[in-house]
Amino acid sequence: MEENYWKLDDMSILTIPYVYVDHFKYLADNLFGERKVKIKWQEELEKKDSPYRVIFCRVRKRDAAGFEEALEKLKDKMLILGHRDYPEVCNEVRKIIDRERGCVK
Repeated sequence: MEENYWKLDDMSILTIPYVYVDHFKYLADNLFGERKVKIKWQEELEKKDSPYRVIFCRVRKRDAAGFEEALEKLKDKMLILGHRDYPEVCNEVRKIIDRERGCVK
């Protein structure tokens, strides 16, 4: 399955900026709570008529492994709950991020 989160470039020594794809019901939040990951949400983007949100946040470096584990579990949770298009949505977001980073024309 495609990735559902991406690390962004930054010079901070304490936090890592991430972007990830979640559902409008914020299905990742419980997974973060289970791993005691503290997150500072920054921005959220939504597309009209889509149940998904692209979320920008910052995570303490010491919580990064738990954050990434939670998002790995989110992939399964999405599929179990019937969101079969989640991998395609993540792939589309990845293409946009790659294009903005200059990785793809």
